Amino acid sequence: MDINRFHVAKSSELIGNVSEVLSVAQLAVVKFPASGGSSGLNSSLFLNISQYANRQLCSEGSDIAGAIMFHGTNTLEETAFGVDLTLNCSKPFIATGAMRPDTYVSPDGRSNFFQAVAAAVSPASRDRGGLIVFNDRITSIFYSTKTNANTPDTFKALEQGNLGAFLGGQPYYFFDPAYPTARPYFDVRNTTELPSVIILYGHQGFDASLMYAAVANGAKGLVILGPGAAQLSPSAKAAATDLFSKGIPTVSVPRPVTGSGMPDIYPGPVFYASYLGAEQARIVLQLAINAGYTLDQTRDLFEDPLRNAIYAPKINQGFYYTS
Repeated sequence: MDINRFHVAKSSELIGNVSEVLSVAQLAVVKFPASGGSSGLNSSLFLNISQYANRQLCSEGSDIAGAIMFHGTNTLEETAFGVDLTLNCSKPFIATGAMRPDTYVSPDGRSNFFQAVAAAVSPASRDRGGLIVFNDRITSIFYSTKTNANTPDTFKALEQGNLGAFLGGQPYYFFDPAYPTARPYFDVRNTTELPSVIILYGHQGFDASLMYAAVANGAKGLVILGPGAAQLSPSAKAAATDLFSKGIPTVSVPRPVTGSGMPDIYPGPVFYASYLGAEQARIVLQLAINAGYTLDQTRDLFEDPLRNAIYAPKINQGFYYTS
């Protein structure tokens, strides 16, 4: 047993090691070229997967029950999130992978693979948006993130919780089907490349010149992890205001793992990304810019659901608070 050698299993090996899966579903395997591990991927992968899935899975008359994506865990949530926002049908799309190598004493990839297939063919998995199946748990792709660099129970939706779990090899959902609040859809059937959006990390002494440097290097938008509830420094706010006047959007997300930024009651030059993480906000911003959204439309995309929930009742009652 070599616990340090990360063997990338071929699809034939995966199915051969989990032959029980053939009693659950008929499988068709499609391999999408990728190199350098999942850390070396870019948005072209999720565009290719989405376009293929829309043709084969979502086309009228398709007899395919669902699809699973077996992906390296370093950036699984990014590829899965991109596919989720661009898949135009109610059929299940399931993302899974493995934290432990197949040479380990107790590899998790085999169980995850079997459970992902079981979830994909289950009618109960429909009309929920994309799902991550990992370590006996089912979570929404829209809210899930990798929470631990090493342990098998890494993918979690910490605020929103699990949608279901596996019992006796079958998915059991705790809730009736529903899509995540504010989950958008983008048509990328004719898209081959997305615009550059750069993520910056906010901290004490943040150098706002990095924002201008990113734009000078070709960035069409910025995402900043702001301390606390996505709060930017005065210099970063000033730079965001200046860049807004030049047509460049800045989205701020909370630096803590959980929680949300608070949109201003009146729309401003900094857009707050609600409960999205930085990598998810980046993908939404890329897709919005690619779709030709104006700055106001982009702000509404990020802020309107939360702003309406927070401020609309208070305005109607004649009062509001912003902190």
